[in-house]
Amino acid sequence: MAKSVSGPSFETGMLAYARSVQITEGLFTATRSDDPKNRTPVEVLEKGVRGQSSEDKAKNPGLSNPQSVEYAVIPQGHDGVELSFSVRFMPLSLRPHACDSTKVGETHRRLAAGYKAAGGFRVLAALYVWNIANARFAWRNRFQSDAMTVTVTLGSNTLRFNPFNFNLNEVADEAEMSAALLEGDADDLAEMIDRIAHGLSNDADKTETIHVTWNARMEPGQEIFPSQEYIREEKADKQLSRVFAKLPLRRGDGRTIYQASMHSQKIGAALRHIDVWHGSEEHDAPIAVNPYGGVQETSAVLRDPKSKRSFYDLRAKAQPLLDAVENASEANEIPGDVHFVMANLVRGGVFGSSKKSAEANG
Repeated sequence: MAKSVSGPSFETGMLAYARSVQITEGLFTATRSDDPKNRTPVEVLEKGVRGQSSEDKAKNPGLSNPQSVEYAVIPQGHDGVELSFSVRFMPLSLRPHACDSTKVGETHRRLAAGYKAAGGFRVLAALYVWNIANARFAWRNRFQSDAMTVTVTLGSNTLRFNPFNFNLNEVADEAEMSAALLEGDADDLAEMIDRIAHGLSNDADKTETIHVTWNARMEPGQEIFPSQEYIREEKADKQLSRVFAKLPLRRGDGRTIYQASMHSQKIGAALRHIDVWHGSEEHDAPIAVNPYGGVQETSAVLRDPKSKRSFYDLRAKAQPLLDAVENASEANEIPGDVHFVMANLVRGGVFGSSKKSAEANG
């Protein structure tokens, strides 16, 4: 027989949140500084290369290793590249998308309401804007150019940033983000953050959509790096050792080309680099929000169960989280643990408890 729990709980067997930040696939387009209207989709092409076997325990160490790969470069006659995408912010973290317990669902709604009242969603919105302004979403491409801008449009409000004003390892406050503006001012920035926060937290199911464009100067023939496809073994093309993300585009002449793209998931991972509350001494930079604080680049897990700092460990203590938001009168009084829990709910996912935990919570 399941034990009854007198206090509030966030745990139940079936619990899911819909994603609150929806991102489109990013598209790469070649540009010309002397003719802005002259734009050409960056095409993913194929080439054969003759490398050398260099992996550990190679079958033919040091010998020729011919292979076919996909690649993408700035076409001749162009001197820049643009990566564009849109982000839609939705109020889907205010309540569970699916929950098998009315009591647990109400506890989640109570947490979100307290978080909203204290200004927590504006903190998340400002962190998202920081990761857009610093061009983290361009990933490896960010280091391919010495001149770039990020333009963000929301309705009639347009901001243009210089990404080189930012350190990817240190969160910029609003004053520092304002100092990086090439177009727009501090009031425009504050309005955009407010509207994104409203998109994440309003009760009228109103969404807010921003359009983002990264422009960088590059040399003709310079390589760019779209997302790389992870191909399962049964679907692998044995002729290609590297496959890039791309979307089909039918040209005016009837020819179909494949335009280089950046996965929405990869852009999302960049925007989710807002976990500044992990408290790890081994990694002093923001990491992407996820329940266990996993860092893909280093395979570190900063919030493993032993740390007692994982999403599941924190949400097991419902009353302290509720007290924290309901006693906070402004955003700077909200503890980092609450920001982290809410950031995971904004991210979305399936958060049901194990059978043992669910039974313990009635």
